[in-house]
Amino acid sequence: MLRRVEPSRTPPSITDLQKPLEHFRAKTQRLRIHPLELSLLGVVCAHLIFLVWALGGRPFWAQLTSLGFGVVELALALRSRHYTAEFSAEGTFKLVMWPKLVRFPLFGTGLALLVYILIQALNPAWRYVSDQRGWWMEPASHVTWLPSGTIVPFAIAGQWRSLIVYTAVWLLVCSIWTGFTRRRTLQFFFIVLAANAMVLALFGLVQRLTTNGLIFWFWKPPASYFFASFTYKNHAGAYFNLMLAICIGLAGWFYLRSLRRLEKSNPAGLFVFFSVLIAIDVVITFSRASTILMLLYLTLAMVIMLVYQLKNPQLLRRPVVTFILLCGFSIFAYVGLDALNVGQAWDKMKQSESDGSVVNRWVTTKASSYMLKDHWEFGTGAGSYRFLFPPYQNRYAEITMSSNKRSYYEHAHNDWLEFPIELGLFGGVMILLSLGHLALKLMRSFFWENPLTLMITLGGLLILAYSSFDFIFQNVAILTTWCALWPAVLHWTEFEDMNLPA
Repeated sequence: MLRRVEPSRTPPSITDLQKPLEHFRAKTQRLRIHPLELSLLGVVCAHLIFLVWALGGRPFWAQLTSLGFGVVELALALRSRHYTAEFSAEGTFKLVMWPKLVRFPLFGTGLALLVYILIQALNPAWRYVSDQRGWWMEPASHVTWLPSGTIVPFAIAGQWRSLIVYTAVWLLVCSIWTGFTRRRTLQFFFIVLAANAMVLALFGLVQRLTTNGLIFWFWKPPASYFFASFTYKNHAGAYFNLMLAICIGLAGWFYLRSLRRLEKSNPAGLFVFFSVLIAIDVVITFSRASTILMLLYLTLAMVIMLVYQLKNPQLLRRPVVTFILLCGFSIFAYVGLDALNVGQAWDKMKQSESDGSVVNRWVTTKASSYMLKDHWEFGTGAGSYRFLFPPYQNRYAEITMSSNKRSYYEHAHNDWLEFPIELGLFGGVMILLSLGHLALKLMRSFFWENPLTLMITLGGLLILAYSSFDFIFQNVAILTTWCALWPAVLHWTEFEDMNLPA
């Protein structure tokens, strides 16, 4: 990849060097962010924060509201912008936004996937039927050479519900790519997500200490294994791990920037504090997989930091201060974990081999693989897994009956299987093309050279790996936030590489 070479500058004269430092600072005036971009930033942040606190986007009203956010976001992103000297160093001009959207590859792949799901919804091959004895699926007449789906209760799942969720995600991703044009906008975006995670972590701590078995102390969740605003502890742990990556990335970026600018203070320590509190919350979610994932991520982050310091000896000029800070945060983490009786979480982790959940998930994955073999061409229809899985589940007694009661699986506990089962070959190819484009752009921009993009990319990849043995991306808040991070990370690498003004 060709790098932009900065033009040589004329050395300052003796007279200039004798001027006070404030004289040069006074000449530098930071450009304002365009009002339309600020409005878009506010709506995007409100969108992602809303989903987290709205039970992770589980209710229908939250998903419908998410779609409304997406429509507003794209409308703001596509509005033409009139720039003046206070918003751009290039003078006065008009910026038309829609060509940038049309050239975005994910605009095409995402739109194709949505059209495919729409065809599935309009060509149902199965129909949901129920009576006093229970429910079952009956075949329905359909066009066999077209993708097909199911007719199921809208209040539960199905193609129309999935279409709402995926459309909102697509609109958000396209809006961020099209409408975010300043590094400072992205900086605010990441900081807001980190701050919201901090508030959510504090809420989780208070709720754990004063729990009455209800979310927000008044709403009864469908199961007892909830944490903070998430109805499922593994989803809470996965979301906190994603936010942990953002906090550590921001801490590293602010720290290195302060070294370059010779700043006396910087907010890196604040984001390290955020990271410690979020890490505590991951442990007390009692989610074994999330805790192991967090420990793996922190280990990799520590190795990366040590390697970077060895390659840049100038960063070791204050090792005593760094050592004192690490000791202080370690003591804080230990005291916090001890006060919350975190030993219960470790005891649950030791029971992973005896509680049967690992074996059940492996058997469920095996049964789902047979389902994929039967429906790999066109898929069963978005949101239909739970309705068509029972015949495959019945092949294995260990996942069919539990405590003399029939078990019911809403998801495959493996997103790598569930998405192609529902979306078929075409849907899987569209997803792979989208991920491939993002990966190629990241590699071409040398994302590993920037601490923020490196840490977020590493965290995002670990969440992707996590989804291979749990249904992480079936949570709307996690799916939407994870997808929204990638266009922001790509823009950040581009702006940093071109050394654009903040």
